[in-house]
Amino acid sequence: MILATLERCDGHKAKAARLLGVSLKTLYNRLNDYRKD
Repeated sequence: MILATLERCDGHKAKAARLLGVSLKTLYNRLNDYRKD
């Protein structure tokens, strides 16, 4: 869901975080978690 939202926002992380209802810090943390897997 995060990756789809980022794509929809053309990679704009702040806008994606706002649409997802999470903070920008939370978005970065979740993206880092995905990269570790």
